[in-house]
Order: sequence, then structure tokens, then C-alpha cells
Amino acid sequence: MKKFTFLLTMLVLSALPLFCEDISFSGGYTRMNMQEGKEVITLGNKALVTVGSLTLKADSIELSGDNFKYVNCTGSVSVEDPERGFSLVSKNLYYDRTKKLIIVNSWVELQDTTNEVSASGAWLEFDMENGTIRMQIHVRLFNNTDDGPMVCKAETVEFDRSGQTLRLLGDATIEWKEDTYQAQVISVDLETKEIKMDGSIRGTVHG
Repeated sequence: MKKFTFLLTMLVLSALPLFCEDISFSGGYTRMNMQEGKEVITLGNKALVTVGSLTLKADSIELSGDNFKYVNCTGSVSVEDPERGFSLVSKNLYYDRTKKLIIVNSWVELQDTTNEVSASGAWLEFDMENGTIRMQIHVRLFNNTDDGPMVCKAETVEFDRSGQTLRLLGDATIEWKEDTYQAQVISVDLETKEIKMDGSIRGTVHG
């Protein structure tokens, strides 16, 4: 019965328009509602969904919307994309396949192997099309450099992966090479390591 359900689901997904990326999945449990306008596929028991180079794993994954463009993951969520060079873990995750947009409304930990960056926070929005990440609430970000780790803290961090830039907003702090920089807004060029600060600036530099 499970084999029949899996094959039937694969036939449904194979009928999707060509403008969507190919999507494949697996799991120990599958439930489908194929009523027109209310199509939903629910995967449970070590659910896995692959969209292009992106792989999503969770306790439960729901596919819904037109052409199953919405992917909702719940419980022990992990995401890996070796082609784009990132991975993350969280308790829940929403992914819009057409917009290539990831949103996490829980504690999330991000690894960016391309830019040697790791970060954590309580909210994330990742626009994979533009390569931009926005994280909020007690954000901590680490960038590995030749002079040791650059530790960044702020209430909001905007990370442009393509442009290799950071923007720290609200109680922003950077600790690097035994120096400390504090301001309301701090901008960082990850390639040149140039740091710019605005608003209530403070710092300690060791000579």
C-alpha cells in the first residue's frame, strides 16, 4: 500500500509544469488530499524533500498550494544545499519553491561554507534568488578570518552572500583581533575586512 501511494504521488508531481524545479520525496508515511484547489501532500516519519540541489529533512513535511509550491517543515528540520554552499537547522521552516524564499520563525543555526560564516538567531528570511539573508533577535555571527574569528552581535543582521557584506542593526558589536567596536549600525566588507560605524560609536583598540 505504501509503495502504491508513493508511486501515485510521484505521478502527480511529474505532471507539474516545467517552470518548477523537479521535486522528489520520501518518508515512512504519506497522506494526500487531491481535491481540486485543496491539493495537499503530507509526509511523516523521517520525511525528506529534494528540490534541485536543496534537500529538506524534518519529522513532518507538507506540500501545498498551486503546483505544490509551498513546503512546510516541522520538527528537527535540517536543510542542505552543497551547490549554494549553505546548511541550516531549526524547529520549523517554510519554503516557497517559486520565489526560492526560506522563512524560519524559530531558533535557527546557519552554516555558510562559501563565505566561512556561521550564524544563529530566532528568525530568518533567506532569498536564495538574490543571495540575501536577514536574521533577527539575539543574532550572533562568526566569520573565520586569517586573524582569528570575527564575532558579530546585533538585534538584526543583513547578510549579502554575493556581495560579501554585513549590516548589523541595533546594539551592534564586533569583537575581532582583541578589539571591540560598538554602534547602532555597523557595516562590514567581509572581503576587505573594512568596518564602518554609525550612531553612538564606542570602541577599544589594542595598539
